[in-house]
Amino acid sequence: MFLVRARRVGIVLICGILAVAGVSVPAAQAQPPADPPYTLKTEPADLSTVQNGDQVRITLSGLPKGARAKLVVCPKDVPDNLMKRVFVPPWTPDHTLLTRVVAYCQDEFGDEFIGKKATIQQMERVRSSTTGDIVFDATIPRGTSRPHFVQWDPLYTNYEKAVKPTDKFPKVPWADNPVVIDPVTGAQTRRQFSFSCDENNPCAITIQITAQDSTGKTVTWVDDSIKFTPYPPGIGVKGCKGIGTHTINASMPERLGRTAVAWNQALCAPTKADQPTNIVSETEDTGLTAFDKGASDLMVTGSGSALATQSVRSREYVPVGINAAVIAAVGWSPTDVNDDGIPLGSKLTGTMAFTNAELANMLTKGGQNPDTVGRGGIFRNGSPLVGRNAGLSAIKDGQPTGVIAANRRSGYNGTADFFGVTGESGPGTVPVALSKLLAGTAPGDWVFPALGKDYFGDLDGKSPGVISDLSALDPGSLQVHNVDAKTGQLAVRKTVDNAIAGSGADCAGGCMNWVVTDLATATINRWTPVALPDGKGNFVAPTEQSLQSAADAMKIGADGTAEVGTVAKDGAYPLTFVEYLAVPVNPLIDATCKPMKEKQAQLKSFTNLAVGYGQALLPPGMARLSPGLAATAAERAAKIGTGTVEKACEEKEEAKNPPPPGANGVTPASNSALGGPSGGQGSSAGTQVAAATGPVPAAAPTPETVAAAKNLAESIDIPKFAGAGALGALIPLVALVILATLPSATAYLAAGRPVPGWLTRAMAAIGAAFAMLFGLLRRKSSGGVA
Repeated sequence: MFLVRARRVGIVLICGILAVAGVSVPAAQAQPPADPPYTLKTEPADLSTVQNGDQVRITLSGLPKGARAKLVVCPKDVPDNLMKRVFVPPWTPDHTLLTRVVAYCQDEFGDEFIGKKATIQQMERVRSSTTGDIVFDATIPRGTSRPHFVQWDPLYTNYEKAVKPTDKFPKVPWADNPVVIDPVTGAQTRRQFSFSCDENNPCAITIQITAQDSTGKTVTWVDDSIKFTPYPPGIGVKGCKGIGTHTINASMPERLGRTAVAWNQALCAPTKADQPTNIVSETEDTGLTAFDKGASDLMVTGSGSALATQSVRSREYVPVGINAAVIAAVGWSPTDVNDDGIPLGSKLTGTMAFTNAELANMLTKGGQNPDTVGRGGIFRNGSPLVGRNAGLSAIKDGQPTGVIAANRRSGYNGTADFFGVTGESGPGTVPVALSKLLAGTAPGDWVFPALGKDYFGDLDGKSPGVISDLSALDPGSLQVHNVDAKTGQLAVRKTVDNAIAGSGADCAGGCMNWVVTDLATATINRWTPVALPDGKGNFVAPTEQSLQSAADAMKIGADGTAEVGTVAKDGAYPLTFVEYLAVPVNPLIDATCKPMKEKQAQLKSFTNLAVGYGQALLPPGMARLSPGLAATAAERAAKIGTGTVEKACEEKEEAKNPPPPGANGVTPASNSALGGPSGGQGSSAGTQVAAATGPVPAAAPTPETVAAAKNLAESIDIPKFAGAGALGALIPLVALVILATLPSATAYLAAGRPVPGWLTRAMAAIGAAFAMLFGLLRRKSSGGVA
């Protein structure tokens, strides 16, 4: 107690002495108002392993009215070497982040993916009065900034070094960037600052935010918390040893690449084993031929044997997912307003609706005059399409003034080099599904204009019929760009980059591109598919439920696959197709016709994973198998390798010189839109898209309304076959086990990390048990869905 009192007395004495001596304790310094609070979100949340060209959405929330922001790409750690911007000494360092960002980062940044200035650089947005948010939609850049002088950085300045006390500005004593003379050419150079963003050089997306603080003063500051590491575009299996002796070759179109990577990683990453499959990206017709000749051990197709140019090898088509052909809207429309009441462009996210006739006109009647007859006139003011879709009607004048429809069908203000619709070239399920639907439901509109044979050859004024390649929509020597078909998904993404960013004069009044693709690809790229009508005229968007409903209602072809364009059910999306693994019935053999047991085991393991636990690893947009398809998948997967080595050897020789169409005794395809032979379920026969000169009759789709996707347990409904009651008692338990293991496994894979061995073994056991259960019950039944 004494010590405490003594301490208090001492404090009083010290204060008294300071007061007598005229020394006072300084008052607290007045602090400037804090920057306005806000929240920041990116989609995807983790940008550490994004690829060049991937889309990112950045949302700022909670800022006051009138706020605005600008994006600038910087090195991960912005250099801190500046001198304060004064013109007389003394010169002192300037550590202000905003000043550093302006000095080092705002020069032009070249994006390797698009081959020009990155659209994200200097992108500006203002606050929406509707949501209160500032939203940026852009693509991740990978590249290098243009070298430039940084005047107030001693190492990169273009000021001269002061050597005498009398030297005046712009000679400064801190300059350290002397002129270097090349001894050979005599060229004079100085250092200039530049930085790169790639997998070895992470960067930051800095946001310059301007808003009013609590006192009403306008302040600007920088948020540099968004870090990203841009890898080159492409897909690759991580956490595995690589291609091994027993790795099987798997041919597939690009749309299945991400799925195959996830399936591979689930099998090999936990133990760092060899990759189960070597993913070979090729068109479906090429992949089917490679499979038939034994160059590939399995292949992926969405249309069975429809694109096969030959078909000798005995196969099973194992369903592994449900996808769909879509027409996706990519662009911006002034459907919002800012805090000043001025129209504000917003990225299109709402579902638009097209009739089949409108879609047919858009794809067969391109041209430079969409305000008149171009695209069949569907984008003109007052058209039913524009009136039905608010995003289109909101688009206003572009350049030149008065050209409105051009902006609704293209993001380039009507320039002559692009016409607003793009997609992948090459034979595939997407054009087959799309053209078959339009040829059957809108034959009067699925017709080329009569412009002369230079434009459409022998199809001038006629229908393209059922096609396998989008390039067939521009058959003449003088292209009208009905569809600007590109080779590969990257080329398509590059073409629509301007409309994705929605920046600059191109999108001042709104801009639009349209992409013909599949649903999984559109979903990954954040492109919004349009809704199409069912038989009752109701518009149906592609969702998990509408896809599963369609898949169960499609006509089954002679090869045992669901025929595209044959949906006949209300509420089902009409362009649905099922993704199949084509797998060999007879054993895998080497060049000497000896069985390859290790490869056979890899093939079996990969297929079982795909139809079992692999359903949980499907990419966004691709629907899981319906109960009926899951049962079919289990049954067909069980037939892999059940044939004989002798038969496999015979097929190997025959596939080198396959018999001509119709010479193998099989029955013709039941689908009149397709020509060529077709065998029964699981047979070796195939079909080929016929060259058509007119509309081909097809069954009209009859889907109805869109319903919300069911959760995992609800989606595993009981198939209507014998033994369903027993299965029904087990389904909730199976669903519960999957739900318990899925989040952990998915998190490992999403982060590119190996899944623990115990978790993979559990997943494999679940998948095998699930497949076996469905297979046993399926064999007891006489029905089922293929």
